[in-house]
Amino acid sequence: MAAFEASIQVLGLKELDAALRVLPVDVAGPIMAKALAEGGEIIRQGAAGNIHSRSGRTAADLIVVVQNNPAERAGVAAVGGTHRGRVGREHVLRWLELGTKAHKIVAGESERVKARRAARQLRRAGKISKAEALALRKEASKIGSRLALKLPGGIFRHVVNSPGMRNQSPLTRALAERGDKAISVFKDALWLGISDAVRRLRIN
Repeated sequence: MAAFEASIQVLGLKELDAALRVLPVDVAGPIMAKALAEGGEIIRQGAAGNIHSRSGRTAADLIVVVQNNPAERAGVAAVGGTHRGRVGREHVLRWLELGTKAHKIVAGESERVKARRAARQLRRAGKISKAEALALRKEASKIGSRLALKLPGGIFRHVVNSPGMRNQSPLTRALAERGDKAISVFKDALWLGISDAVRRLRIN
């Protein structure tokens, strides 16, 4: 799970807590986990619907992760993006949630990063010495000043100013718009799970 996420904490559900504590831990745990997952899914769907993108990859990357403590009859459902190699979209979700400040874009930045990374990898693999790696990284730092950016209209520049990106706040909006529904779904799923468990235990 990524570091950037949203979660809902439900407090004060005394009746549900009392009912859960009557059940054995191995029975109460799965009930709580399922209820948290169903409540979290409401927020995940809302956040996915709030993301405006062309590819849909960031919305598709959203997941619900449940952390459950059966012994305490407590848990949390977190919704966020992943950082799985090149397909994870957690970093994009952070930009969408918080927006970005105005900043400069330097031509050749990606090539510079790739060159510096290659120098580090060669050094770690023992292919080149530390001094050679430092020399390669020093050369890599000059890449950005030698390349140009092609802008609309055929304008070429080495550095351009990005105005930044306005935040969409998909997670925050989902919590505000669907928080009550998520809690309701969580409570209903919890009561249903408890009722089914009590019925099974009585039969057995």
